[in-house]
Amino acid sequence: MAYYKINKNAKGELVAKMQAYGRDLTTGAKKLYVKRIYNENGLTEAKFKKFLEREAIAFEEELERAYREHDVSAKTKVLTFHELIAEWRESIKANLSISYYERVKEIEKKFNAYLKEINLYDKPISAIKVRDVQLFLNSFTSKKYNLTLKLTAKLKKPLPKTVNFRQLEREGIIDRCRSYHMNHYDTHIMKETAQAICDRYKLDYDDYFETVKNEKSYSTETIKGYRRVLRTLFNEAVRYEWINKNPVCGTKVGAGNSNSCLRAVPEKEVFSVKEAQAFLTMLDRLPDDIMSRCICVKLMLLTGIRNAELHGLRWSDVDLKNHILHVRRNRLVSREFGVYEKPPKTKTSLRDIPMPDNLVEELKKYREWFRIADDRFDEKQDEYYLAVGLDRQPLYPHTIGHWLTVIEEKYGFKHVSCHGLRHTYCSLLLSQNVPIQTVSKYMGHSDSTVTLEVYSHFIPDTQEKVICALNNIMKK
Repeated sequence: MAYYKINKNAKGELVAKMQAYGRDLTTGAKKLYVKRIYNENGLTEAKFKKFLEREAIAFEEELERAYREHDVSAKTKVLTFHELIAEWRESIKANLSISYYERVKEIEKKFNAYLKEINLYDKPISAIKVRDVQLFLNSFTSKKYNLTLKLTAKLKKPLPKTVNFRQLEREGIIDRCRSYHMNHYDTHIMKETAQAICDRYKLDYDDYFETVKNEKSYSTETIKGYRRVLRTLFNEAVRYEWINKNPVCGTKVGAGNSNSCLRAVPEKEVFSVKEAQAFLTMLDRLPDDIMSRCICVKLMLLTGIRNAELHGLRWSDVDLKNHILHVRRNRLVSREFGVYEKPPKTKTSLRDIPMPDNLVEELKKYREWFRIADDRFDEKQDEYYLAVGLDRQPLYPHTIGHWLTVIEEKYGFKHVSCHGLRHTYCSLLLSQNVPIQTVSKYMGHSDSTVTLEVYSHFIPDTQEKVICALNNIMKK
């Protein structure tokens, strides 16, 4: 029977090294085969031993069968990339990591297509080398992808004065904001919208519009994301001892030696203090029938919560008495799985955030709006979300982002996305000399190093304070 020895790894998990004698497939000589078995199901040591006893018998039988059938994968069957990633993907799905699961599916499709091109698709994963992975990552620097499945159109010359944009808005063909940007900033509109305008006024489409592909280059961050997924997958092959070294670790993306996805947030992606004040003033002047959307935007700007965290907020998470917002869940959307909930992305994302007085007062008014619709609202606060429509039902997770873009264009503000509001919150706190550790805590970062690396340029220059401190030390 095969011999095994149980140890514990650095994480305190049970790991067994199993040895058994078989025959060399080429010479037929006696040969020692070794494999490592991990306690993937979290068994107790006693149950893990029973599991190993069964595995030992199966290991010896596999070696005998392999010699009889001259199976070159006797030690353990080395899977191909597409076999391993399919197996690994299903384990991710079972653990409900849906967003990561969809990203893995995207990489799986792209890398499998690449392996077919270089004739490695049906080869063991050990045949894939550093250069193969590097060339795959390099290929995205010159590729582009479509932002939308539909074609877009761009104006070639001004439309005739007979085109009435007010009338087009009334007929639901194109809104005034989009038509203004089309005329003044050369932005694209959907081709079907452009065709509808031409049909309405009997214009020749080719005379006034040019069909364009709405393409975008792959960003360095996107390519680094692909690299991280591949690195994790190849680590599985290392764990199974199919390869000695992860080939992805030898690759680079972008300039320099760092493959970190962190980047400094430029000022164009955030509101300055004056811009934030003007933006909040504009929101205060909007009609009460869109109060729910205004509240949602203010929450992101004044608490720094993520869009998914906003949509996961329930009224039971709001402590108006102590001015505290409890972040406990994310509400996301997936093409394959629809809308779903999951815990925040990291342990530090589970956090309590203080709210300013004005926001608390507005939330109190917002709460009354819910009470009007349900007399038992106070008893059912765990059932009601904060991000809702007029029917008090949860909004689709992308709704606020689309509305924010429209409202910024309509009132002449620069485009700051939902995540840009989160960046703004952090930059405003740092600009007001709030300690970096405090900001990091309320942002939900794993540590203050992340906050410093991304937002350090928003911290006021402290050169004068340093000189003053040193001068005081030197005084006698």
